[in-house]
Amino acid sequence: MKKEFLKYDWKQLLNEDLFVSWILRKENSNEWEEFIVVHPEIAKEAAKAREILTLLQDKYDVMDEDAVKAIWKNIEEFDREIHQSNRKLKISRTLSWAASIFLILSLGTMGFFYFGGGAEEYQFATANHPQSGDAHVVLSTGEKIALMKENSTIKIDDDGQQFIVNDSIIQLETSLQTGKTDEIMNEVVIPFGKQSELTLADGTVIWLNAGSKLAFPSAFTKSKREVYLEGEACFQVAHDEQRPFTVKTGELEIKVHGTRFNVSAYPDQENVETVLINGSVSLSKTGKFRNRSVVLSPNEKAEFNRLGNEILISMEPEAEKYVAWINGWLEYKRESLNSVLVKLERYYDVKFHLPPDFPADDKISGKLDMKESLENVMKILSDAAHIDFKINGKDVYVQRKGSS
Repeated sequence: MKKEFLKYDWKQLLNEDLFVSWILRKENSNEWEEFIVVHPEIAKEAAKAREILTLLQDKYDVMDEDAVKAIWKNIEEFDREIHQSNRKLKISRTLSWAASIFLILSLGTMGFFYFGGGAEEYQFATANHPQSGDAHVVLSTGEKIALMKENSTIKIDDDGQQFIVNDSIIQLETSLQTGKTDEIMNEVVIPFGKQSELTLADGTVIWLNAGSKLAFPSAFTKSKREVYLEGEACFQVAHDEQRPFTVKTGELEIKVHGTRFNVSAYPDQENVETVLINGSVSLSKTGKFRNRSVVLSPNEKAEFNRLGNEILISMEPEAEKYVAWINGWLEYKRESLNSVLVKLERYYDVKFHLPPDFPADDKISGKLDMKESLENVMKILSDAAHIDFKINGKDVYVQRKGSS
């Protein structure tokens, strides 16, 4: 597979015959799937292109590469005309193109909202994925507050007037000016090597794992409670029958009234995982399938596959292991070595280097005390996974045990 595809966005992929033939006729399927696994940075763009091709394929009985290009040319022309008019509603570029597709296909307003064109996706003030730097809070006023500690605590008082960051008290003089606190979002950014515990004004406690971002209001309105997550977090939601609590990850909406669950929604992962510890949550796909939802029971896991655009439910009798990280433990059972190393990369802010023939998919089981140094953790992992390692600053070189 051509490396130049790594620079493609979803629109460019739709103009690439090799990609279209894979989606429509499964040609070179193994090569494409392996390419995306090796290069997860293209997964998100590929998922967008796949979804649009699926829509086109459902509409037309015969669909090939030339037909896709012809339709796409019409869509581009229509999109340019749409953006010449003045519209108060700001729609993200992806959703605007998706809306154009449905209008071109004569599905009208119902199709537009079915796809999700009526919803605006939250845009974090910190656009880049937080892989390095200091943990910090960005207030709705634009003020940036450094958290300083590797494991920080943030608490908002009951009326949303004060932030208590570690041992410092910060007054929020402007956050409640209009009473529309759900529209005035603050953000907490936790890079690799850091974690944080956040207590919201309603009493909900959120543990944020390394490499995560969360957007939240200083105080919730009387009708709803909404936050936006990118990365991994464990939620202990305060019960409120009148105000459901919603976690939005971009692809999924997770609604609860009071429960404990874990969400892993890192942008570089193929799957968005939700594991329910107790209570009940419902998940719905934002966009095309947002009117369809699934309900989780305790000790169940939902996996939303970004490429396949589907939600799979499975039993998870050891659900507690998914939230062990908030106490400094990493538990894994029949998990690939590569998956474990990715989690260690985030936690210790390092980069693992593996030889080309390294068996990264080998399944391992165990438990690591992340409160220990990286070297001590790697010694334990090396015995369990039969590997050798060498730490050089933030680079960790791994090879099979006994390899020269």
